[in-house]
Amino acid sequence: MDMELIDEIKRKRELSKLPDSIVERAAVMGKGDVKESRALLRKYFGVFLTNKVLKGKGDLLKVHMSSKKRDYEKFYGEIFDGLGDVKSVIDLGAGLNGFSYGYLKEVVGDVNYVAVEAAGQEVDHMNKYFFENDFSGRAVCMDLFEVEEIKSLLEVEKRPRFVFLFQVVDALENLERNFSKKFITEISEECEKIVISLPTESLGRRKKFAAQRKWIMDFLKEHFMIEKDFKMNGERVVVISRK
Repeated sequence: MDMELIDEIKRKRELSKLPDSIVERAAVMGKGDVKESRALLRKYFGVFLTNKVLKGKGDLLKVHMSSKKRDYEKFYGEIFDGLGDVKSVIDLGAGLNGFSYGYLKEVVGDVNYVAVEAAGQEVDHMNKYFFENDFSGRAVCMDLFEVEEIKSLLEVEKRPRFVFLFQVVDALENLERNFSKKFITEISEECEKIVISLPTESLGRRKKFAAQRKWIMDFLKEHFMIEKDFKMNGERVVVISRK
């Protein structure tokens, strides 16, 4: 892939800190057209990178579209209730979820938290937040399609390890059909629990839709133990572990 094309696509502020591997994938899907490639990237990343998010202004959990609906105290309370000890949480496709570390700490204690996010601006904001509050967290800029790198990151974290996949499955599937099944299977080798959330309504809450997701639920039921399955704040949350 021509690096000049990748650099041209990344000239837009909201796309400037995405990993080259993600931009290259969009360029291939967009058949080398800069506008089409940017449109694809904005669909999956730019919609979350509003001016407030880019500037790091205000309560970022409340302005980021993937997290603003959540009551984190209840959300984490329901997820972790009865699931036993946890030493590490690895949040894949985190968005700005790292800003919820205070709520997470209240529920499970001072765990090691790693936020994995493709948008470099969000990674920078979270690392600043962790540093200023002396939290046991860090954020890294990575491409979830680099599965072996993700597994290597998981391997070094303390067990028991919990992985978050909040509203990530649809994005993975839209970029590569059935990739989410492969991805979940691969990372399950390196963690005790995976917490998957699926949206039950549109980002703006203007439209509700069915969240049965038979294709993914049938896969999870066949290959994993379903430890929890509940709905809250516009999301269906499923906690799984290896059989």
